[in-house]
Amino acid sequence: MTGTIINACSVIVGSTIGLFMGSRLAERHKNIVINAIALVTLLIGLKLSLEVKSIFWVLLSMILGGLVGEFIALDALIERLNSHLSNKLNKGDVVNAFMSASLLFCIGPMSILGSFQDGLKGDYSILLLKSALDGVSSIFLASSLGIGVFFSFITVLVYQGSLTFFASSFSSLFSNQFIADNFYATGGVMLIGIGFNLLGLTKIKTINYVFALIFVIIFSKFGGIL
Repeated sequence: MTGTIINACSVIVGSTIGLFMGSRLAERHKNIVINAIALVTLLIGLKLSLEVKSIFWVLLSMILGGLVGEFIALDALIERLNSHLSNKLNKGDVVNAFMSASLLFCIGPMSILGSFQDGLKGDYSILLLKSALDGVSSIFLASSLGIGVFFSFITVLVYQGSLTFFASSFSSLFSNQFIADNFYATGGVMLIGIGFNLLGLTKIKTINYVFALIFVIIFSKFGGIL
């Protein structure tokens, strides 16, 4: 739960800064921070992916997970929701600003993988990265959308906190090192994709691959060691 609390605090601090001095922050400063976060995201993604026990199951899970995500058009669904909120949004519209920020901060592989890692291993390194990213984003969001962004910390606490507690209840399943390493390796591959996206090098629909995290658990549990 530590990582989620830090993440919520980063949104509080970032949105507070944005409300009071966001207009004085240059875009180039944001880019410097985002690039640094992207590089460290690549580092953590590479570290996790190298723990892989079965490249076959990870690859198959990524393929099937990506296909499922593409079939239901998960990224398009989220994009339509975000566009709908953006179209309705006016400066000072607290509810829609809150919903837009909550969507940005809570939808994606980093929320899921980071919360699971925190709940299973007490390792909140991924959520620390996400906290930095959300903190920077909240500065610029709050400066343009208003105080509704500030209250999105509640969504972060509830959503990621729930995922963390959910993950801790499955600690016995992940005591199997084969399952755990393949799970984190799959998440690591997604983090590498996120890192490349943040650097502007690719446009990988990483959200579509979240189902791979489910597939890799199933395959690692029942598929044997391949």
